Amino acid sequence: MATIKEIAQRAGVSTTTVSNVIHGKTKKVSPATIDRIESLITELGYVQKMGLRVLNNEKSQLIAVVVNYHKDFKDSILGDPFYGKIIGFIEEYIQKQGYYMMICSTKDVDKIFQLVAGWDVDGVIAISFSRRNCEKIYQLIKKPIVAIDAYGEPDETDPAHVVNIGLDDEDGGYQMTKYLLECGYEEIKICAGRDSGVDHLRYLGAQKAMSERATDSQKLQFVALGMNYEKRKAGYDWLNMRKKPKTALFFLSDMYALEAIRFYSDKKLSVPDEIGVAGYDDISYAQYSTPRLTTIKQDVERKAKLAVELVMKWIDDGVMPEEKDILLPVVLVKRDSVVPQ
Repeated sequence: MATIKEIAQRAGVSTTTVSNVIHGKTKKVSPATIDRIESLITELGYVQKMGLRVLNNEKSQLIAVVVNYHKDFKDSILGDPFYGKIIGFIEEYIQKQGYYMMICSTKDVDKIFQLVAGWDVDGVIAISFSRRNCEKIYQLIKKPIVAIDAYGEPDETDPAHVVNIGLDDEDGGYQMTKYLLECGYEEIKICAGRDSGVDHLRYLGAQKAMSERATDSQKLQFVALGMNYEKRKAGYDWLNMRKKPKTALFFLSDMYALEAIRFYSDKKLSVPDEIGVAGYDDISYAQYSTPRLTTIKQDVERKAKLAVELVMKWIDDGVMPEEKDILLPVVLVKRDSVVPQ
């Protein structure tokens, strides 16, 4: 890659002139010289160092993507198809805008506060944070922040400075539970790591469907599986021992549903013949499992693209978008892990 000095030598001008063209300070530079320098920049492949942009008080071209995850991962967070997919789409759309992505994922939210405060980022996309912590990030840096799947209620005493993109999670819980009831399942277990965040909204939707459509023989129960694999295995065993005829397990995450199908396969328990299993998200693995997973589909690419569009608009306009809470629709996907009784 070329340096400013090399471009200046080829163009027959000073390094100061080349630097001025690069930084848009061209009042005293002739159009012919500007064209010559810009052509050489393209021809020689000059890339401005990021640090120089900061020193010149320009935009850093950095978007921080921060993930505050809560469950344990066997390998890394990117091993989870949901996080891997959404972060991949975010990076793709950030690059199309001429920006670069800096990623940090941790359970320790204080480390994320330190990162965003310590780097000169132009904006933040925060995944799986509480609204309160998203607001704290904004107050630390006073830069645009767009959240994905923020949970909790905003602080009504102060104006919120966070745009959130989520799902109509309550409707997703409603759609799946309604379908399970229509299939004739009498025992429906709502299974998640814990009853909080978006999982709580999905559970509320399940409760709504149960209250509207259930017969006297149909029952709903929430089962907290815990946030690590050993606890979840104990939970799958507990569910197996207490299952009754016409029991369906509605996992609020596809990963947990697929994990349970594998667990029950090892125990020689047939899904869906002996127990129904449903999930939420429609990750890429859902259609390749045996049986293929009945689930609630969300459009991960649309969520990622919208997050990038909103944070870039806020950066460019200097004004927070008017709509602060965007809920994207979800769709019931009927496959083979649930069957009418």
